Amino acid sequence: MSAPTVGTVERQLASRALTAELWISLASLLRSHVAMHSVVGMDVQARIISDSDSALELLGPNGKLSIVGPRTSGFGATEFRPEAGEFGDEYSTFFFSADGLVHLENSVAPMDFETVVELWLRKVRA
Repeated sequence: MSAPTVGTVERQLASRALTAELWISLASLLRSHVAMHSVVGMDVQARIISDSDSALELLGPNGKLSIVGPRTSGFGATEFRPEAGEFGDEYSTFFFSADGLVHLENSVAPMDFETVVELWLRKVRA
């Protein structure tokens, strides 16, 4: 399957208002999952640091994932810094489509919120 072209992505992007609401929902779901894992006493803990409504840092024993919500362009970004520095940092972008799905830069298929949250949690807890 080929990567989407710029014109295709522009047609898929959610409106600015919808993007703002979807970002709030995704960030809330991520916070809820981290809290739930803490309450049930998972062996490997994660925590969230948030200095603003537009960015989160997800910390775990495997590293730190910084997530910046979508800007006016409609694209958000992630930066993963592994605890073991010899692996190097990973950078990626994402956007929300009009159907409420998340499109990650390195993924062929769009994902629902639950899948993205679990993917991000696994990254810092692995």
